[in-house]
Amino acid sequence: MSFPGYPVRSRAARGAAMLLALSAVALVSGCDSDDESDSSEASTEDGASSGTVSAERIRARIIGNTVGGTMSPDSSYTEYYAEDGTIHGPGYEAEWRIDGDRMCFDYDEAPQADCYDVRIDGDSVSWRRDGETEGRGTIVEGNPNNF
Repeated sequence: MSFPGYPVRSRAARGAAMLLALSAVALVSGCDSDDESDSSEASTEDGASSGTVSAERIRARIIGNTVGGTMSPDSSYTEYYAEDGTIHGPGYEAEWRIDGDRMCFDYDEAPQADCYDVRIDGDSVSWRRDGETEGRGTIVEGNPNNF
């Protein structure tokens, strides 16, 4: 197919032009981030890509806010993570702490704290352990449920 005023290109030329256009789109979309959102492929201090965020980023995005989501297909949660290290949920309290770049949760019924690597992308969070996602949630600013 040709359009008036445009030369007819060979199949190879059209393929090369398409590849060039797709490369430009990939390059531009990779540069479209800001400090307020986190990439799912965050870098560690040594430059390696781990996909997890730092302790500082966990504090900035999770602490003082509420997260609601699921830890398994049949286990939902909504919790407020207070700055004093307490977790407030509907009818219960527990404790959180940051250990290295992992967030740990200590519920009375558990024999020990559960610690997770954290991925944050915008308002979405995923809790990962041993390279597997064990839970997902959405960050909501503050304590809208008054826990």
